[in-house]
Amino acid sequence: MPDCLYIGIDFGTTFSGVAWAFSRQPDNIKIVTKWRAKGAFNADDAKTPTEIVYALSGRNRMVRNWGYEIEANQTPLKWFKLCLEDENQLPQDVQKSDQLAAARKMLVEKSISAVDAAADYLRELWKATIASLERELGSPAVDGLPFRVVVTVPAMWSDGAKNRTLRAAEQAGIKENRLCGRTTLDLIPEPEAAALATLAKFRGRPDISPNDIITVCDCGGGTVDITSYKIQNPDPVVVKESVGGDGKMCGGIFVDEEFRDFVRGRVKNRWDKLSPEMIRKIMNEEWENGIKRTFEDDGREFRVTLPAEATQSLFHRSKTSTLPLTGKTVQTLFDPVLGQIRSLVLKQIGDIKKKEGKPPKCIMLVGGFGRCSYLYTALTKILGTQGIAVLQAAGEEPWTAICRGAVIRAMSTQGYAGAGGVTITTRVSKRNYGLAFYEPFRTYQHLPEDREWIASEGDYFANNQIRWYLRKGVDIATQNPVVMSFYRLCQSSQEIQNNQVTAKIFISEVEGAPNRKTRDVTELCEIKVKLDTPYHLLPRHTNNVGKECRRISYDIEVICSGGLLKFAAIMNGVRQPAQNVEASFM
Repeated sequence: MPDCLYIGIDFGTTFSGVAWAFSRQPDNIKIVTKWRAKGAFNADDAKTPTEIVYALSGRNRMVRNWGYEIEANQTPLKWFKLCLEDENQLPQDVQKSDQLAAARKMLVEKSISAVDAAADYLRELWKATIASLERELGSPAVDGLPFRVVVTVPAMWSDGAKNRTLRAAEQAGIKENRLCGRTTLDLIPEPEAAALATLAKFRGRPDISPNDIITVCDCGGGTVDITSYKIQNPDPVVVKESVGGDGKMCGGIFVDEEFRDFVRGRVKNRWDKLSPEMIRKIMNEEWENGIKRTFEDDGREFRVTLPAEATQSLFHRSKTSTLPLTGKTVQTLFDPVLGQIRSLVLKQIGDIKKKEGKPPKCIMLVGGFGRCSYLYTALTKILGTQGIAVLQAAGEEPWTAICRGAVIRAMSTQGYAGAGGVTITTRVSKRNYGLAFYEPFRTYQHLPEDREWIASEGDYFANNQIRWYLRKGVDIATQNPVVMSFYRLCQSSQEIQNNQVTAKIFISEVEGAPNRKTRDVTELCEIKVKLDTPYHLLPRHTNNVGKECRRISYDIEVICSGGLLKFAAIMNGVRQPAQNVEASFM
């Protein structure tokens, strides 16, 4: 196997990070640090803020600053990652969030799409990654090594949002042609990446046995994803996904909003007189790196230092003043979000008990918000009574688990079996996938409104029917494709526009999805396949009224590669090259 560099990108809502490894040293996964910054305070962090400042010049957009480069008096674009998801797919409370509204407003004002903003940010992150690699390995080595790149996405995201992330990464230049060889680019759900990075710790432990369930709870800035894995073999670690993963928009940024709203409510209209620099100072120094990280509900009281402009009516001559916060007050700031995380965890535990007949052995907290002391304390109080351990690693390990797991995923796609010490054999389908079709109409089986004359068939058929090839909750082997088979009859070459045939893939989120099109069934994407066979060479077919036409039989193969659906096509028994198959997502 040729030498290469494996690169994992954790594209987060509030912070993003990158890890990498050289193919000859797969166990030596390194984290990109030394971010360019205005000050030295955060330069060596394991991650950098997912923020960007534009300098617009005419119709051209240009990135002025990003990450830690952003100056205190600048107003950055934040939360734009969430704009990659369709608004109606986001929870109601998130749709109404001030931060998300500000992000959408700024994108509209600057005439920038969410994909463009994500691409602009990822481009800067990618340039910083290459610079870090060159600093450590040297430019000749980096130039001579192909890249295998994996980008993380929330598990709860729709397939459309995942594909917009992929488009943004490609637009960022990650897949640009290089003389040393082709760059591969793939996606992975964030909790799966976390599992790959953390489940190896259970290897050989005497308290871990086959059929034990380990739950990974990835608490990030914007999203909290939870997935559970069943141990098939403890040494080496081989697991399968136990029940369908779940997720909510209840990450750390929503606790930040609670704090912001609390302070704004205390200082009232003076909040609007604070400069962006003052607000960022309060949020970063007083909250993010102070109270939020250390609070444990242990009776301590806190004080928030505020600029005089915020409390001038009370402190006329002081440059600063302090706002006291009791432990009970701080707890009320956390509790709305922790309540959602608690319900997410308890629902997952309930699903596991229903399917496996027992609770998980432990829950592992990862992600930036997963380092929160109070989150650990609160969950331990609830789950400890059920005999479920809550695990929280120290230091940067929870924060970097996602990008390290993405590197391990990149290794596994290149033939390193059990890369990182963990193999995931099966996943659970998050939704139903199928095709619309028609079949001979039967009065005892079909609805009258579905009855339609199909000229090419020469008979009445039931239209608007759905055949589900993959059901929600079903185990999917990680490498075996799901095959969707169907045919099309054509009476003339004019019916094949642009020498293409199309197939629409439909999805449904509900259990026991209906077998016909209803409001619970939505279109996911349209697959276009180039038809290489001339019309006159297509197989002949005689329909029910004796009229001759041509028949096109084709299979669509669907493979779930990490977090992304990939499609292939077989036309009249011939597998089509990848360039002949195009998927257009809604």
